[in-house]
Amino acid sequence: MSRLFLALKLPTEAQKKIVEIRNTVFPPEIYNYKWEPEDKFHLTLKFIGEFRDNNIDELIKSINFIEDYPEVNFYFNKLGLFFRNNIPTILWIGMQVDDYLQTLVLKIEKSLEKFNVLPEKRIFKPHITLLRIKENMDQNFVNKVTNYKIQPNKFCSNEIALIKSKLTPTGSIYTDLNIYKLKAFEGINEY
Repeated sequence: MSRLFLALKLPTEAQKKIVEIRNTVFPPEIYNYKWEPEDKFHLTLKFIGEFRDNNIDELIKSINFIEDYPEVNFYFNKLGLFFRNNIPTILWIGMQVDDYLQTLVLKIEKSLEKFNVLPEKRIFKPHITLLRIKENMDQNFVNKVTNYKIQPNKFCSNEIALIKSKLTPTGSIYTDLNIYKLKAFEGINEY
């Protein structure tokens, strides 16, 4: 069994922009947090979960329709927090993406039903995890997140990956099992 998910890969310049925003809001000389590594920044489209290794080749072929979709334009639009029992647990950066990405996510969900992968109950909200919060954060931390305004910079991604995630005591190790190349978009993308 392997722990799998599908993700939109971010170009290097988008990863660097996330680090720039993060370091502006939380300068590293003041805030010594254990941030998600830059090379792990991705937009999860579908967390598949535990999946039989002998079915992975069939899975790769069955979602090959991903390559019929155009590359995805996006920009980062805000910082936010996920809470559990009114305590912040995840710091994330939100994304505005091309509308057709939602259609693709729904098609992926539908195609995974034959593998008995349960559909996601939550609405797809494009975001990237920056920090898994392990300690109590004061109101100053929350205010910094909620008050920061991001200047939009447009980026484009042309790859979606099927990724294997191996959990270890020092963190997860990601391995790309397959890369789906998105088509170059001809025309104007709206979002």
